[in-house]
Amino acid sequence: MERPSYLFVCLGSILKLKEFSFTVRQIETRLNVLHFLFGQNATYQGEDVSITCNKYNEYYNSLWVVLNDIIIGVAFRQFWCQNRFILNEIMADNLEDILANHMRSVLLWLDSWPAGLKLNTELSRFYSHGFIGLTAQWTKLLSRCLPFLPILDLTVESASLVGLTMTVSLFLDLLSLLTAHFYACYLISSTIYQHILTLVGSLWNLFRGKRYNVLRNRTDPWDFDVDQLLLGTILFTLAAHLFPTIAVYYAVFALVRLSLIVLYASGETLLAFMNHFPLFSLMLRIKDPQRLPGDPYLLVKKTSDHCSVTLISHPLPLTAIFAQYTELWNQLARHYHPIRLGKQVLQGRILATFTHTSIHIPSQ
Repeated sequence: MERPSYLFVCLGSILKLKEFSFTVRQIETRLNVLHFLFGQNATYQGEDVSITCNKYNEYYNSLWVVLNDIIIGVAFRQFWCQNRFILNEIMADNLEDILANHMRSVLLWLDSWPAGLKLNTELSRFYSHGFIGLTAQWTKLLSRCLPFLPILDLTVESASLVGLTMTVSLFLDLLSLLTAHFYACYLISSTIYQHILTLVGSLWNLFRGKRYNVLRNRTDPWDFDVDQLLLGTILFTLAAHLFPTIAVYYAVFALVRLSLIVLYASGETLLAFMNHFPLFSLMLRIKDPQRLPGDPYLLVKKTSDHCSVTLISHPLPLTAIFAQYTELWNQLARHYHPIRLGKQVLQGRILATFTHTSIHIPSQ
């Protein structure tokens, strides 16, 4: 059997990286748009050219969106070049406070019976010292990367030439990298919280005299021995003493994760707005509505000697112009719905960003 070529291996790695990197996802989106632009004929005159109104609008809308993105990106690059030293100084001075000192203060506060809440001393000390150590090591690693800030400036300036969307994607990836220790602490605390919930649920079935049937995927009645009930009572007492401490530390990192999710959702909404906004169709709708024909209707005019019928077309309504953009907004809204996120937090599930492949929204 032949060994897979390096090309397929690289393509597979890129496809996997696309689910985690906003920059790779934005590069794919921009390449798809450029492939569409260069694959279409920009001139629609002549009898041999057959193209629909939707294709015409999609072509020029994609062109307008890309050009406006590049113009805004160049303006942002000018702002970054003029204020790079101030921005680097702000980042170097406040990076440790934001990523380490504030979290260290919260963890030490939790370890000292906050607001009269008496947590398990040993478990709380294990949590606080472990997370403080992880945060300190990650901050120490990031502090060693501060001399490479000029490389970051060069990367931001280069990305801005491609467009503001590329810069926003780069900042979102940088945010994920800088807060990786928060995500690691969140994974650890959520895993322990989820296991303690599973233990409490199993003990609840034990006290009710029921057992979960794996084969039938249901809960059936069951007679337990006295030894099993005694062991369940001991485990329930242990879980009851440990659960408040586990829940409090999990709640802290869940709130941090929710805050980051809000930033990611805002960034993805901005990217969707700049990548798929129907700018050209909207300008046509305002300037010359007849170039966006909608539903036709017949206008009948009766005179004394004859009757004339005129075919008139209604302009395309705004709801139809923003239909595809609304669908993309609904996808983001369903994923980041507060009720859905709240249920995931209570159940101990991992809060993830919106994982999707590159979406190319055609203009209406």
